[in-house]
Amino acid sequence: MRKDDAMTGPDRDVQAAPPRLRSVVRAMIWATVPVLLLVQLLASAGVEASSFWSQIRQLDARIARTAESRGELIAEPLWKMRYDQVTSVLNEIMHDETIAAAAVYDDTGVAIARVVARPSVQAVAEISRPINYSNGNITVQAGRIAIAYSYATVYADTGSRLLLLLVVGLLATFATMVAMRISANIFIGKPLAAIMSAIQRSKQDGRAYPADIGSSNEFGQLARAFNAMQDTTSGALDRLGHMAAHDPLTGLPNRRSLSERLADLSGAAGSPDSLIAFCFIDLDDFKGINDTFGHDAGDKLLVHISERLREAIEPQDWVARLGGDEFVVIRPEVSNEATAQAFARQLLDAISEPIRLHDKQVVPRASIGLAVRRAGDPELSHLPALADIALYHAKSKAPGTVAVLDEALQRDYRRRRDLELAIPTGFAEGQFEVWYQSLVDLESHAVAGLEALIRWRHPEHGLIGPGEFLPLIERSGNNARLTRYVLTDACRALQRLAAAGKPQIRIAINLPPSELADHSLAAELRATCLRFGVAASMLELEITEGSLINNIASASETLHRLRRLGATIALDDFGTGYSSLAHLRRFPLDKVKIDKAFISEIPDSAEDKAIVGIIASLAGTLGLTLVAEGIERPEQAQAMREMGVRFGQGYLYQRPQPLEAVLQWLEGQRGSDSRVDSPSIAPEFAA
Repeated sequence: MRKDDAMTGPDRDVQAAPPRLRSVVRAMIWATVPVLLLVQLLASAGVEASSFWSQIRQLDARIARTAESRGELIAEPLWKMRYDQVTSVLNEIMHDETIAAAAVYDDTGVAIARVVARPSVQAVAEISRPINYSNGNITVQAGRIAIAYSYATVYADTGSRLLLLLVVGLLATFATMVAMRISANIFIGKPLAAIMSAIQRSKQDGRAYPADIGSSNEFGQLARAFNAMQDTTSGALDRLGHMAAHDPLTGLPNRRSLSERLADLSGAAGSPDSLIAFCFIDLDDFKGINDTFGHDAGDKLLVHISERLREAIEPQDWVARLGGDEFVVIRPEVSNEATAQAFARQLLDAISEPIRLHDKQVVPRASIGLAVRRAGDPELSHLPALADIALYHAKSKAPGTVAVLDEALQRDYRRRRDLELAIPTGFAEGQFEVWYQSLVDLESHAVAGLEALIRWRHPEHGLIGPGEFLPLIERSGNNARLTRYVLTDACRALQRLAAAGKPQIRIAINLPPSELADHSLAAELRATCLRFGVAASMLELEITEGSLINNIASASETLHRLRRLGATIALDDFGTGYSSLAHLRRFPLDKVKIDKAFISEIPDSAEDKAIVGIIASLAGTLGLTLVAEGIERPEQAQAMREMGVRFGQGYLYQRPQPLEAVLQWLEGQRGSDSRVDSPSIAPEFAA
């Protein structure tokens, strides 16, 4: 922190402002006074130089006149050789201080008279004039007169005047500087100090302080404009402060306000043992609302939900919108956890009241994660994260309900976090294993293909099924990496199958929805097949209905590229999504796999048999091959054969196993026309 930041309050403002103002005035003076002084000196020097040269010219003219007048006086004495008179005339001009010497020369150039008034250390000038004698009859040149004179007097006078002008200029400059200093402080310094003081005080506490300047000059106008700006800025800052702490759509406090609220609750709680209920609310299928009715209707729904939450809470409660379709409600005091759960269910009931969107009645649904903590709990600031753990459980296990945070949920959360953080290491160390489950011809019991299923053999948690870690793979953005991992293993398995004399067996791999938007998948599949020397036609790519419908344009293009390579496209888990074969005719499908949910109750369920029969009829019309998943009993296989389903998959034939076990199982089937049961390696991970 800087030294000047350590001093706060009005004293700091008073002490900090004057140096800034003095610097402004000083800068103005130092920028003006030297220029003024220089102009004065140059003007004075110009005047004196003109006067100096004028005096020089006057002196030259005067000496010339003196020489001419003296020459006339000494013409006759010189001609008649009365040299004493010549000397006497020369002596008469020696009283002139500027004349240093004078001399007279006859017509032969001989000096006949010389007078020296005083020695001169300075350079002297000399002027010479002819002496003409005339007696009325003749005019002759009798000789010449020369006078030496000095400019010392002119120099001395000019120097004294220059010194006087310099002194006067300095005094005038000093007086100007004092006057400028006084006027600058009055007309500039004080107004700036008033404005700066108002700015410093405003910075200190954020309030508007007017600059008190009553003059009508430019600074007075500036002060009035500044005061008006202060008023406008103050109102704008208030609005910005409100916007920074509140959601612009609903007007509720936002995520930024949540931390402040939790800090207030922690410090203002009446007793550290009082319980605080934190409800984390997330609307169910809000994306569906936006997709069906548009985002304007979605915003209308959010505003409606916020109003219902306001109406459902008590004055001491607090409600906020964190963003998207997430809301938070805090009740600062509850008697116990059961009371908190009852309060959360009341919120769900309030949310679930029907609302009309575009003349359609919609019943909003939500899930709530509830965390209850004591006011003195050090984890109070972590309430949003703790309630989010419970919300995750509610959304994944039982949407539309209240899930209360407990130790089991926290253990599950810590396990999920550990696994999610361990995903990069799992790939790097080859902890992910690809197991295979057979696809069997229901008539001949011959193995027609294998489905690649991923498992994770974690060094601490043991063997983990895909239902637990695949959502973590997707959330961490590693779907593409996992797909390439399985694809590589599948191509390697095709090599092994060909070497074992089973070149006709194809391998199916599952494609996550995100891969259907990746147009580079076909090129990578082709490159991988070339690297292992296997044909792309030996691969079957399984996709789900939801991934198709949610990515129609990109999915269609990607599937056509894969189909052109020779790969087979299968629709997995049919019947659990949109269930519209007519709608899916636009996609290049070869095979449909009926979800095991329709197989498990056959042959006892007439309804399921009717559904499967309809699916088989439609598939036959569209030229699609049918596969029944989840066959576990012989009577189910018999029912499938009777309904025209050609292929089956399930525990009745083989459980998922590592490739080595599958190869041994296939070797045991060689030469046998009947089904050979496989050992139960890991039945809990068969899905």
